[in-house]
Amino acid sequence: MSKTSTVAKVAGAAVAAAGVVGAYTLVEPLWLEVTRTRIHVRGLHPDLAGFRIALLTDMHAGEGTPLWLIRRAAKLAMRERPDLVALTGDFAADDADSFAPVLDALSELRAPHGVWAVPGNHDYTVGIERWHAELRRRPHLRDLTNRAALERVGQASLCVAGVDDYTRGRPTLDPLPPPEARDFTLLLAHDPDQAERARRAYDAVDLVVSGHTHGGQVRLPGVGAIKNPAKHDDLYEEGLRRRPWTQVYTSRGVGTVHLPVRLLCRPEVAVLELTGDPRPPAQGAQGPR
Repeated sequence: MSKTSTVAKVAGAAVAAAGVVGAYTLVEPLWLEVTRTRIHVRGLHPDLAGFRIALLTDMHAGEGTPLWLIRRAAKLAMRERPDLVALTGDFAADDADSFAPVLDALSELRAPHGVWAVPGNHDYTVGIERWHAELRRRPHLRDLTNRAALERVGQASLCVAGVDDYTRGRPTLDPLPPPEARDFTLLLAHDPDQAERARRAYDAVDLVVSGHTHGGQVRLPGVGAIKNPAKHDDLYEEGLRRRPWTQVYTSRGVGTVHLPVRLLCRPEVAVLELTGDPRPPAQGAQGPR
């Protein structure tokens, strides 16, 4: 075989492989994944053991994200029978003139301890006053912007708090009840960077649920996200991150932004279950001698 023929075959194979990868990046955005993560909490009130939180975020409805996919995400979340549903912002595409279609697509969401929502930076682009107004028309979706509520779970007091968007809004934790009034505090924040502001004893939260990063949306093997909008991108990309004062779960989100593509970063319906059990040792770690 001539050198020219070999080069042509290699080039042809490379083009074919690139075509397959390119086609896959258009398929993956529609391939929802339900992830299930146990959140180990030291000293968790026994009545909160097994409490399940469904997290949906970054729908970006209309920007390459069809409404049927959002309805499917809501249906998958409901199959997990969550005790609480958290919606953490970026509901519609930047050119949307209403949040009604995406909110209607989420109409199936129900949970014993509420379906709570906070806005993201793209909701400001569409119109934040419109966002608040359209949520008020849907009583089952509860606007948690810069608010906190106490939910009784058996004998435990669960504080559900939410903040405005980190970059476009005015997030504040001022309404948190005193620490002694809450056995567990859950914070909804679109941007995981908000966790870096919740350090003081009064502001302390046990778990932050967020989105914003899309997990990078396009990830490369051995490299990870090629672009991450989080300020602390070395800390918050996707999944669970333990910090000395809290834990943060960053979802990859349901929709896509700017381009309707994903690579090695499937859209996510996250289900988080609280447990007071000790964390299992890291793989390869040795126990006490």
